[in-house]
Amino acid sequence: MIEEVVDKLIKDKSEVISFINTTPWWGGNEFGYTFDDEGNVTYPTANEIVGKTRWFMRNIIEQALGYNSSSDIDEFFEIDKNYLKELGTLNNKSKIAVRVIKEKGDAEPYYFMKKEATFAFERSLEINDSSCYDKDKLCGLNSLPPIDEYLMYFCVPRFKLVHLGQNDPMFYYYNQSARPRSIRIKVEIINNGASKEFFEFFKMSLIFTMKYMGIGRAATRGFGRFAPENQSEQSSLDKELEKLYSLLKSIINKEVEPLKPEKICAPCLFDYRNNNFLHIYGLNPIAYLIAIGNATLKVAWKKFKGRSYKDPGYKYNTWSLGLPRGQGRLGYFIKEDGGKEEKGRRISYITISPKCDGYTCEEIYLIPFIYEEEEAEKLRHRGKHDTNEKEVVKENVRSYVEEALKQLKLILSGGRDA
Repeated sequence: MIEEVVDKLIKDKSEVISFINTTPWWGGNEFGYTFDDEGNVTYPTANEIVGKTRWFMRNIIEQALGYNSSSDIDEFFEIDKNYLKELGTLNNKSKIAVRVIKEKGDAEPYYFMKKEATFAFERSLEINDSSCYDKDKLCGLNSLPPIDEYLMYFCVPRFKLVHLGQNDPMFYYYNQSARPRSIRIKVEIINNGASKEFFEFFKMSLIFTMKYMGIGRAATRGFGRFAPENQSEQSSLDKELEKLYSLLKSIINKEVEPLKPEKICAPCLFDYRNNNFLHIYGLNPIAYLIAIGNATLKVAWKKFKGRSYKDPGYKYNTWSLGLPRGQGRLGYFIKEDGGKEEKGRRISYITISPKCDGYTCEEIYLIPFIYEEEEAEKLRHRGKHDTNEKEVVKENVRSYVEEALKQLKLILSGGRDA
């Protein structure tokens, strides 16, 4: 009898949600690799999931409150202190715990094992860009041999960039993405004293983060989406946002202005070399990642506007999609007081999220989080054809993000106002 009571109390205070990856998972262990020496795949950790969920909650609250980062206060600190303290502070333990249970997915996660790494590496050197736009290949992705399917990732700009200059076949083995529907996890969310409203808001935020914001590398470009498997009703993004904002009102005690994601119902792949659009044949998740990756390239923006690829790059504000790493003294950088230059990568203001089930995809969402940043005023650019240092942000950040949204929407919808 006592055991039954204890079991009921535990069940009332916790919830278990099963997730499976619907787009490729590009994770990272302590070395930043998706796979280890024994062929085991890295799984998302509780810390990764909670960290990304907290990031999402901070941003959605900041948008709702209409904060402006040009003020003197640290808004994220204020949000943590006033609205997210139940997730823990420097002085207080979190009232919500998350536990991740690894389970076997429906597919093998790897495309090739260590003994095949040299073969995969050599094949990657033979890739012709024309295969990225080959109708037969894109249509037949689901039936390609595993290594041939893996090679199509080199059509994804971000994936190709990571491998540039890497001549060790084992690097290719460690950094392959795990296949869609190969990573299944159970996420247990345990309430250790949080209010019922906050616990529900956290749970809904976690589901939304896994499903639409993504976990792991290149998450803003469509990698690392995980769909809940044990939900009786598969809601649309709009309905899930509606539920989130309904819960958020009780957290911040204020009417809120919801996010306005853009939905692209029939996405296209922009072949910027030939300046034409292709239907995403076969609707495979990798084909969607290629389309998303192409749409974020500065060269694609130039070609879409009918300009030469040599047109000065500073005029095309792709920096709002995540600050790229500089090459030597070229590219974007933050110029600190005293002249110090900081390079690196920052998260995109816009998350591009394909709606997939692990086999096919059907839509793409553009999810913006727009806020002013003091750091953006320090952004500078040096181009390949014009190496003079240029100030980048001359207006408010919102105008640049809205311009990027418009450009992404047009390219991904085949030039239509989707």
